[in-house]
Amino acid sequence: MGTIDLNHLSVFAAVAETASFTEAARRLGVPKSTVSRAIASLEAALGVRVLQRTTRTVALTTAGQALVSRLASPLQALTEAIAGIPELADEPSGSLRLTATADFGAEVLAEIMAGFCRRYPRISVAMHLSPRPVDLVKEGFDAAFRILGKKPRDSGLIARKVGELSLQFYASPEYLRVRGTPKALEDLSGHDGVMIVGTSPFAPDEEALMRARLQVRLTADDGFFAREALRHGMGIGLLPSFLAQQDVLAGKLVRVLPRWAAPTGGVFLVRPSGQHLPRKLLALRDHVVEALGRRFSLSGGEG
Repeated sequence: MGTIDLNHLSVFAAVAETASFTEAARRLGVPKSTVSRAIASLEAALGVRVLQRTTRTVALTTAGQALVSRLASPLQALTEAIAGIPELADEPSGSLRLTATADFGAEVLAEIMAGFCRRYPRISVAMHLSPRPVDLVKEGFDAAFRILGKKPRDSGLIARKVGELSLQFYASPEYLRVRGTPKALEDLSGHDGVMIVGTSPFAPDEEALMRARLQVRLTADDGFFAREALRHGMGIGLLPSFLAQQDVLAGKLVRVLPRWAAPTGGVFLVRPSGQHLPRKLLALRDHVVEALGRRFSLSGGEG
């Protein structure tokens, strides 16, 4: 017996059920000639005839009847198994493992992910928050939200810019009441400074620090810590706007020098490269672009 093509078995099952090559072809959405060739190939592989054909009828041979009785359950199970694959469902489904920094995750992504899960109830999300840039492939992540100065050059990654970010000066009302409010960059000289440093994507570059002329007295590698220090009157510091937005609205922080900002880069949705983009990841990308588009200015595209 030769190698049997599973597609030929499916064609045979359709002919056996309809007792017609024409009706089987219509049901399968293929030409009648394709059905005829599939049956001929199946019979050649089996070495026996499974169908008795006349000009008007199609009937099962003894071998065909035996084959049908053995095919029904396996074909049904295979059909159900394929239909149950999450990526093939009409509605996006499955699980997503994502990563982001803690500050961006808590202040921005938590709300967006809540909306995403409501929108797609068959998708579950596992969010890993860490300042460390994880290896997406080795550590099994579907995608990462990263704050980058420019698009990553790693050929193994595909990045979509979903927003622009900048650093701005902030201080508490109490600090400004005691120490005065700077009106120009040179007025920052002598003021106590709070800076994010280290591996944080929100650490300002040397040029920004030189232009700021602050007397940096407190540094931290975490945006939450820097924000809290500013809220408690520690000094003037550079923060990404999303970390300070709610405190500004609540009157706990004030933006200093509102016409000045240090560019940080963009918010990128980064995923491992590959020709196939799962429907669940496509749904995430579109939802995030839509949500962040209402909050940040968009530019760039996916490469």
